[in-house]
Amino acid sequence: MACRKETNSDRRQVEQKNDGGNSSDVAPDGGYGWIVTAASFLCILISDGILYCFGLILSEAERIFNEPVAKVAWVFSIINAISYLSGPIASALSNRFGFRAVIITGSVFGFLGLATSSLAQSIDSLFLTLGLLYGIATCLVFTPIIVGVGLYFDKRRALATGIAVCGSGAGTFIFAPVVNWLLETYAIRGTFLILSGIYLNCAILGSLMIPLKPQRSKRIELVTQDSAEMVTKPLIMEQFQWNTKFELKTLDQGNSIKSSYSIKQCVERSGLKLAENSLWNFVQLFKFSLFRSPTFVVICFSSFFQSFGWLVPFMYLAAHAVSMGISKEEASFLLSVVGICSMIGRIINGWLSDHPKVSVLLLNNIGLSISGLLIIFCPFFVSYHLLVIFSIILGLATSCTAVTRPILLGEMLGMENVNNAYGFMLVFYGIATLFGTPVAGLLYDSLGDYHGAFYLAGSSVLLSALICYPLGTINRREKKLNSRK
Repeated sequence: MACRKETNSDRRQVEQKNDGGNSSDVAPDGGYGWIVTAASFLCILISDGILYCFGLILSEAERIFNEPVAKVAWVFSIINAISYLSGPIASALSNRFGFRAVIITGSVFGFLGLATSSLAQSIDSLFLTLGLLYGIATCLVFTPIIVGVGLYFDKRRALATGIAVCGSGAGTFIFAPVVNWLLETYAIRGTFLILSGIYLNCAILGSLMIPLKPQRSKRIELVTQDSAEMVTKPLIMEQFQWNTKFELKTLDQGNSIKSSYSIKQCVERSGLKLAENSLWNFVQLFKFSLFRSPTFVVICFSSFFQSFGWLVPFMYLAAHAVSMGISKEEASFLLSVVGICSMIGRIINGWLSDHPKVSVLLLNNIGLSISGLLIIFCPFFVSYHLLVIFSIILGLATSCTAVTRPILLGEMLGMENVNNAYGFMLVFYGIATLFGTPVAGLLYDSLGDYHGAFYLAGSSVLLSALICYPLGTINRREKKLNSRK
């Protein structure tokens, strides 16, 4: 990359070079990266495994506290809404303090949320202990993992991400029968205490995420005839970070004098004013400029409609089966089937996404379309065996989006924007989730069955798929316009 500016008195030339001798600054694409992938898998297994089995726990809370389905559904809704809405904060904190510190902090929040829930005397108390504390925990654990694991890989990034996120399916498979057994053995309060101890293990797993940079470090050589002056301001603000080091050569009467400067120091030497407002510096971490991208705006709208109906099957599938006369043990097994099929599907989709001839966007659209249609037709699966088939296909279909969304953001917006873009996308997830499951619960209270809930949820997911179909064309036009600037 070169930036030239000529005047009558000087001539400046900037050349960016690779610093090839530092292997610790390069994504390993294997080795320790696989250890991080395994730790991420187990961390998501615990966090999402517990989360997706809250339908079983809250059904028990509904019976104990004698509350309507719609009100109890708000607990699960608040958990997911807080988790998603905290996405940009988790991204900014990860940028500032690193992925490891954020994951450990989230683990402590999760432990406190579950432990204090064992003391709850009403559903209203669970709004705070589960809704707020556990919601913050899931965000602080999940967001850094889903973004951070990709930084340890280049060629195998999609496969590593697929392996990590399949912990969600494995967790649902494992925790569904475990939670059902805990409720029968230790009741709801004992269940919360045991789960809180299990959740604290995320802190140990998160500590294995040692910081690495995905790209080689850069060295800038600046040659000037008279004084140390910096290149144009847009180059500084957009291409580098404040701590990037420059090797500066000043030619003084034919002698070359070398010095090392950070961008901040170079800008100060050039006379440019730096914003000292710490609040403004913090706001810059969020990258609100992403909303200037039509591609990102379309992804956010799609995410909203997807999330509105996405969690309804996880929340109400077991209850729907029980209302059909199926036993609680068999009903909880349906969630295990969804979980194990989701785990298998995420590995397969991660492997497919790495193939150069496979379109990640196409996988995303197929998964959303099948999921939406399947949820709509759920009431027509009128026997237990048909519900097992439903659960198998649902697990495989929903696994597509879990793997492809982070990869899609990287392909369309650039890897440097994935962390913040994913955080903003979670905000749209959160707003939709806040109302999705309670509306479904309200439909149950009004109609007396879950048919209306599945119709609404499936239609919303299908609409999300339709919004994504022109995304490839929109992104190509956007990149073409940007290339002309």
